[in-house]
Parts: sequence; structure tokens; C-alpha cells
Amino acid sequence: MGQANNTIQEMYLPHGLIDHIPGEVFALPYRTGNVNQKARIVLEWHLFNFLMEGEKSVSYATGTQRLGAEGFFFLPAGNCLMSEKVADNGKYSCMLLFVSQQSLIRFFQAHSFDDAHSTTTDPSPVAFRKDAYITNFITSLQLMQSSANPALYELKLHELLLYLISKDKQLISYFKGLCNEYDEETQLRKIVNTHLETAITVEELAFLCNMSISTFKRKFARTFGDSPKQWFLKMRMQKAAAMLKNQGLKASEVYYDLGYENLSSFVQSFKQVHGITPKQYQLTH
Repeated sequence: MGQANNTIQEMYLPHGLIDHIPGEVFALPYRTGNVNQKARIVLEWHLFNFLMEGEKSVSYATGTQRLGAEGFFFLPAGNCLMSEKVADNGKYSCMLLFVSQQSLIRFFQAHSFDDAHSTTTDPSPVAFRKDAYITNFITSLQLMQSSANPALYELKLHELLLYLISKDKQLISYFKGLCNEYDEETQLRKIVNTHLETAITVEELAFLCNMSISTFKRKFARTFGDSPKQWFLKMRMQKAAAMLKNQGLKASEVYYDLGYENLSSFVQSFKQVHGITPKQYQLTH
């Protein structure tokens, strides 16, 4: 596991951007010229993030996705790690469309789909590419800024969801699944296994699980039978041994892929678990 970064920024959205919430669906332009290092974002609502200038990287419990101004994100409510990169002109801009949980539920109450079965899904982000329709949709949100009519914004949400679903029917079960509850233990296992080979800290894992560090460690031990630090060490060294033995790779070829920043730390961890160095392990096996 990596070391905790005590200077990381934490922000709650949408309340961190606006004093008064105008309705259960609303749009908000966002612009900056500052480079945003990795920040902890607590999304209180679901969010469509339409990029216009710059790039965005988003890490959820289910993994990391990056996107430029050619696309846009749907980010489900929950905890995520987010960073922004300005464009070549030194600017970052996007249009944010915040969507409450109740407004998403109302969409499925208003529209019936033949295959709209209720399926629990991972709360993971979805990246889309823009087309002419979406470009015009963003323009319409910009034109609506002066009106701030909650009813119109809810209609725009229905328009957007219906359009996206017409392009990809699998989105029905995805959005429908976001209306359901998640099994905590199943989610914990998925989160941990997804980040097995990344240099993520215990603190960041707890954040992505929406838990305090003490609660995360307690539930982790109950689920996996070991502390996070020891479990991650054993799992990574098991995989390292398999790569050294079955693929004939050298330690210098595998340490980075297993979440280590330097070879010496990897060798030390390998010896701690297996009792010998990676080179000795290969000679023995």
C-alpha cells in the first residue's frame, strides 16, 4: 500500500459549488485555469460532466477512466478520486448536469422499457463520445442558464437519458441498477480486487468505500480474514511468484505492474513473504 497524502483536497458536490440548490436537476458551468491535483470528491448527486476544454481523470472503486474534450462522463453518486488537466490554451471548462437520485427514479416511473429489469450494478462511471446531438444538447443547457426552470431541467434529463438509451440498450439496466441498494460485502470485495495492483493507500480505499478508516479496516478483516496491509502484500507476492515462475519474467519486469515504485521495495516484500529473493525463487523453481 502507498503512503497517505494528508494534503489531498476533499470536496462535496454539488454543495461545494453552489449555495442554493435550485431543483432536483440543474446545470452549472465550471471553468478554471488551475491544474487540479488528485482530489477526493464526494458526489452527493449523480453527475453528467460534459467536457469542453481540458482533460479529466476519475477513479471509482471499480477503476480509473480518463477523457478529453471529445467526450463526456456520467458519474454516479458516491466517492471518487478526480483530477483535471488544462488544455493547451491553459483553460479547463465543462458543463455540469447534476441529477438527484429521486429524479432518476422518476424517469423510470415515467418511462417503461421492455427490458428494464431491476439489476444491481456497480456504481462505476461511464464515458461517452460526443456527437452532433450531444453538442447541441450542451448548447441548450448553456442557453437555459438564465431561466433556471426546474421543470425544464427535468425534461432535459429525460431527453438525454432517452437519447443515450436509444443508442445503447444496455444503459437501461445500468441506470435502473443505480436506483437499487448495493450489497456492502460484495462491493468491498470488488473494490479491493480492482485495486489489487495499484499503489492506492488504505485511506483512499476507505474513501472509495465511503467508510472511515477504522470501519474499513474492521470490515476488511471480517471479509478477508487479515489486515489490508498484510492481505495486499500476500496477494501481490502470490501473483509475483506466478509471473516469475510461469512467464519467466525478471523482477525488474514485474515490480511496477504490481504497484511498486522501485525494485528494491519489491524485492524486500517478496523476501518477506517467500523467504528468498525473486532471483533465488526462480533458480529454485
